[in-house]
Amino acid sequence: MAKKIITRKTRATAAKPKKPAAKKIAVKVTPRSMVMAGVGAGVKAAGRAQGGAMKIYTAIAKQADALRNMTTEAADKLATKTGMFVREGKKMQSQAAKTAQAKANATAKEVKAFAKKSQKALKANVIKTVDATIANAREGVTQLEHVFESRVAKTLNTFGVPSAQNVRELQVRMAELQKALNALNRRAVRA
Repeated sequence: MAKKIITRKTRATAAKPKKPAAKKIAVKVTPRSMVMAGVGAGVKAAGRAQGGAMKIYTAIAKQADALRNMTTEAADKLATKTGMFVREGKKMQSQAAKTAQAKANATAKEVKAFAKKSQKALKANVIKTVDATIANAREGVTQLEHVFESRVAKTLNTFGVPSAQNVRELQVRMAELQKALNALNRRAVRA
């Protein structure tokens, strides 16, 4: 359906429907009627102002409700995000604690292994030191014995007592003489 565009010219030329003629009523204008007309106009204006105020109040109430709903939605979203951040924080804290515990365990193992290795090295070092000390003590005692024996031998020799070496030489000599004597006895028995 095509719309007809009305311009000023067409309005002026368009046929206006005729209104029935209003009856003319004669009104008597008195101060009271003027006051009453003013009061009526004031009441109408107050009613219009109250209606306008109600429209404004209704619009403000709608905006306040919309703002309250937006605030509630934002608070809900914030609570959801906060809960998510708390959960993520707990996960991160738990992971950090696990990592720290694993590193502490690894360090404890390394320290224990180092202590064991150090203990073995220390034990080996102590054993070497003790063995060297014992060997040095034995050598010292042996040298002391030789010194003591040689001095005792000199002292005994001074008094005419034979030394241990002299006694050994005599024992060897006696063993040789005994063999020679036994050999002579055997010859004599055969002859």
